[in-house]
Amino acid sequence: MTRSKFAARRRRAADRDARRASLDVLLDRAQRGTALTPDEAALLRAHVTAECSEADELRRTVGGQQTAMQRAHDRTRAAEAAIVEAEEDATRALGQAARDRQFAQDRAKTLHAERERARSAERTLARVRAADTLAEALTAIAVHDGLSPAAISVHAAFTALADHPAVVRAEHDREHALALATAERRAAVAERQAAQEEATALRFANYLAATQRAAGAPNWPALPDTVKALADRARAAERNLDQALTAWRSARTRARRQAAGVTP
Repeated sequence: MTRSKFAARRRRAADRDARRASLDVLLDRAQRGTALTPDEAALLRAHVTAECSEADELRRTVGGQQTAMQRAHDRTRAAEAAIVEAEEDATRALGQAARDRQFAQDRAKTLHAERERARSAERTLARVRAADTLAEALTAIAVHDGLSPAAISVHAAFTALADHPAVVRAEHDREHALALATAERRAAVAERQAAQEEATALRFANYLAATQRAAGAPNWPALPDTVKALADRARAAERNLDQALTAWRSARTRARRQAAGVTP
C-alpha cells in the first residue's frame, strides 16, 4: 500500500470518528427530548446518510470479497482435485512402468536362457557329428538332457552294448526274420486269394460249359482244365517272385553286415 492510499484511509477514518462523535451527541439530545435546530437536524440527516452510504459500500466490498474468496476456494478445490488425479495418474504410470520393467527383465532372462539352450544344442550337435560310435553320440545327448553322471554311465554301458557285434548281428537277424515272416504272410494271403479266384473261375467255367451243352452248343470239356492250368502257372509265377524277394533280402542283409564289419 502506498503512502497516499494510507493517508487517505487515515483521513476517512478520522472523518468517520468525528461524524460518529457528532452523531452520538445529536442522538443523546434527541433521546433526552431536546428539540434539534434545523441545522442540527440537517447535520443528523447528513451523518445518517453518510453512515448508510459507507455501510452499503462496505457490504458491496464484503460481497465482492466473498465472491472472490469463493472463486479462490473453487479454484483451490479444482487444483486439489487435479493434484489428486495427477498423483493417481503418476501412481498408475509408476505401476505400469514397474510391470513393464519386470516384463522386460523376464523377457531378457527368457531370451538369455533360450540363447544358452541353443548354444548347448549346437555344442551337442557338434559332439554327435564328431562321435565315432553310437555310444558316444548317445552319451553326448544324455549330457545335453541333464542326466546325472551315474545315469550317463549306465546309459553309456547300454549304448556300448548296443554296438557289440553280437547284438548287431542279432538285430539284423531279427530284422531278417521279421521281413521273412512278412513275406511269408503276404505269400499265404496271395495263395488264398489265388485259390479263391481259381475256384471262382472253375465254377464259372463249369457253369459256362453246362450252359453251352444245354443250348446245344459244342461241348467244351477242356475249358475247366485250361483254367486250372492257367491258375497253376500264376501260382508258379508268384512262388518265383517270392523266392526272388527272399534272395534279394538275404543279399541286402549280407551287404549290411559286411558294411558294418560283422561276419555272419
